[in-house]
Amino acid sequence: MIKKIIKFIHELRILFLILIIFGFFGVIGINPINVSQFFGAKLGEAVGMSVSVPENPFNKLALQLEEKENSLNVREVELQKREQNLDSGGVPIDGQKNVIVLLMVGIIVLFILVLVNYYLDYQRRKTDNKNRGVNR
Repeated sequence: MIKKIIKFIHELRILFLILIIFGFFGVIGINPINVSQFFGAKLGEAVGMSVSVPENPFNKLALQLEEKENSLNVREVELQKREQNLDSGGVPIDGQKNVIVLLMVGIIVLFILVLVNYYLDYQRRKTDNKNRGVNR
């Protein structure tokens, strides 16, 4: 009895394979017509035919992402060029040192002028106090 059942199942192995394949297509949501179109397109490529995919939201999104990636790559290359230009042709360190030295000299000169101003104010008050004492 078991031998007859196994023999019958063995004879229907192709049918079970087809059922498993269609079940797999059903689970992942692929229509057998889409699969046949895919294989037809691959066969058409082999004999020199060309087949295009109609425009859909996924194609548009992929195209937009590719364009954005290309524009970002171009901007990255431009930024790298600008960075290299700044590294090679920017303000040299010697120029920066000169600016720092000039600023330090200017600060010191201003400090000396403030000290001279305080000294002269002190001398003037001193002479004003002497003149007041004489006038009394």
